[in-house]
Amino acid sequence: MEAPQNQEDKTTQSRPVATAVRAQQPYLIICNISKKPNIKSLMKNAVAFGVTTIYVVGQKKFNFNVVESCEEEEKSDVPTVLRPMIQSGHLHIIQFDKLHECVEHLHNLGIKVIGVEIDESALDVDDTDQCFEGATNAGDGDGSSGAGGGGVAFMMGNEGTGMNQKQMSLCDSFVKISQYGGGTASLNVSVAAAIILQRFYTW
Repeated sequence: MEAPQNQEDKTTQSRPVATAVRAQQPYLIICNISKKPNIKSLMKNAVAFGVTTIYVVGQKKFNFNVVESCEEEEKSDVPTVLRPMIQSGHLHIIQFDKLHECVEHLHNLGIKVIGVEIDESALDVDDTDQCFEGATNAGDGDGSSGAGGGGVAFMMGNEGTGMNQKQMSLCDSFVKISQYGGGTASLNVSVAAAIILQRFYTW
């Protein structure tokens, strides 16, 4: 009797990586995140849902350099699975010292900045058309495509305090994730990012 073949768990099976640029390209801004594990999870979740360029503001305690030296302090903090993607040019990490410089760069590329924050003006992610309106055809978002382009860059708030005033003042709009129970005031930052990016990807 022939032995049954092993079946992959279809709930966790990965889809083939898309080679074409999406019509509505997502980006992620990492700014004001306190914990290294959350930054790592944000990066992995972003890539899982189609992000090919991650913008980083500050975050000096996290080493985004994938070329390691023998010195302990020079060891990369980038998740191992993402390092070959960065080295091959399939994933771009673009760093800025100041948030306003990052946002100005994005706006010059025609990229809209949406903050993920519980705010009176925030639209519910369930209303995807309103949340993501204005997203247009994008380039790579690495600055090489020049002005124009488009897409949406999502910016998360701090794990404990949410977005600071500076972050909120530079967002074009806000999106929130409705909760239907009283278990927690807010979701983990990487979980929230994954939900938003998944909804954007399937929009």
